[in-house]
Amino acid sequence: MSQLTLNAQLKALSGLDRPAGIELATLTRYDIPALASLYLVAYDSEEIAENLFDAVEEMRLAFNGEFGKHLDNSFVGAWVDGELVGAVLVTINPPWDEVDGPFIIDLMVAPKFRGRGIATALIGEVAARIDQAGYDMIGLRIDHHQAHDAFRLYEHLGFEEIPNRR
Repeated sequence: MSQLTLNAQLKALSGLDRPAGIELATLTRYDIPALASLYLVAYDSEEIAENLFDAVEEMRLAFNGEFGKHLDNSFVGAWVDGELVGAVLVTINPPWDEVDGPFIIDLMVAPKFRGRGIATALIGEVAARIDQAGYDMIGLRIDHHQAHDAFRLYEHLGFEEIPNRR
């Protein structure tokens, strides 16, 4: 099985470098259209929404708590010159039974902006925010065969595999 659940200590992730020219800010419902557009270009997978309408609906579901409760500031976007180029969505206690606490349900960066430290900056920012809310760990699920570059990033940042609890 290539699906892995990983976690990391928030203190180790807070304060990661932010590249120059990147603005990080809390995403709101008003950002759903831009977030849906980013979602479509960021993922090269059969498992994502097929069109903009479906992507908008997926983002609405996230904001409505279908994938776990989000804090007021746990959805963070990265902008370059007014364009949303990256985003991280973190929920608390997602509906997956083996996960407790904060969980990254999505981390996406537009392909032409990858390799510039945007994903690292997003993780550092959301980790600091979740840490201030009183949590000490953050988790995520990844298919390490299909998302090899993302898996390497998470390993580099100190995420470790959570043993299967089933």
